[in-house]
Amino acid sequence: MSITSRIWNAILRFLSVWIDTAVVKLEIAMSGHKSMISKRLDLSNLNRPEFFERPELFYDRGLKPPDVEVTPRRVFAGISESRFAFRSETESAYSENNIVRGSIFEARASRGGAAAPCLILMHGWREPGVYTPYHWLLAFFLARCGVNCVLTTLPYHGMRKPKGAYDGDLMLCGDMEQTVESFRQAVGDIRSLVTWARARFSGPLGVGGFSLGGFITGIVACVESRIDFAMPIIASGNLTKGMWDKPLIKQLRSDLDTVGVSESALSENWRVIMPINFTPKLAPGNIQLIAGLYDILIPTQNVEDLYEKWNRPRLKWLPCGHVSIGLCPRALMRSILDFIRDVSKNVVS
Repeated sequence: MSITSRIWNAILRFLSVWIDTAVVKLEIAMSGHKSMISKRLDLSNLNRPEFFERPELFYDRGLKPPDVEVTPRRVFAGISESRFAFRSETESAYSENNIVRGSIFEARASRGGAAAPCLILMHGWREPGVYTPYHWLLAFFLARCGVNCVLTTLPYHGMRKPKGAYDGDLMLCGDMEQTVESFRQAVGDIRSLVTWARARFSGPLGVGGFSLGGFITGIVACVESRIDFAMPIIASGNLTKGMWDKPLIKQLRSDLDTVGVSESALSENWRVIMPINFTPKLAPGNIQLIAGLYDILIPTQNVEDLYEKWNRPRLKWLPCGHVSIGLCPRALMRSILDFIRDVSKNVVS
């Protein structure tokens, strides 16, 4: 490696860590935190052996065709954008959360239209769903490049969060059972979208997601046989290994410590929402992991562990961190498009 490359990588490393640290601190200061205490400390009934042999027994929702209401919004630079909404198969205690919402960005007819590949894309934790600007831009540019994109809002985020709550407070929280049920709902909602998208689009269909959305993507890849590809981005397969003192779990520590939940207890109770505990239904070549070399939220070792456990799927390392993946927009876009196009050729043939 040349001296120039070393200097540039050192700059990227410094910027990545600085941006990730600053954004996490700012996010905590601005969004606050809704305390969620675990009422049940033993979730063995949600972690039964058969759920790991056949995870679709636990994640069993989303096979019925949803009644999706699609509302055209606008056409911009040739790309048609619509909003969609449908009722989740999971009935939570919060009416706002029971309606799944998102946006559809459709490729132009000249780039394949409904026959072009389709990506169901998910955002990260504490983000306002379809209103996250860079996800909107990514979905728009993917459509411009010939990939239909369905951008969806995860449970308890954006318009799905209850009054008085912050984005994601009730999805990944100190209440272990609430977190498990939220993940279960998210997977069911994505499976519902897969059911709907299979009828609306005729091209190859896949799922992808950033951070929290990447974890959901990993689970979907292990329960859903109707997709052609999966792409977890800045995510891994383990929510607890090496994470106890990382910003992700550290935000929940006060609630966990209140009822004496240890790191090992959390790992045991959350096994059913960790992709590393399952086997994908896709071939390794139809899965691509995209990770940041300087990620301070997701340990690189956790990415490597998932890579090995899943029989070495495609793995793309970018010179960035977690939030700072925005430092590599071209490399990210190229990695996504090259993967989808390559997989799509194999699916078509």
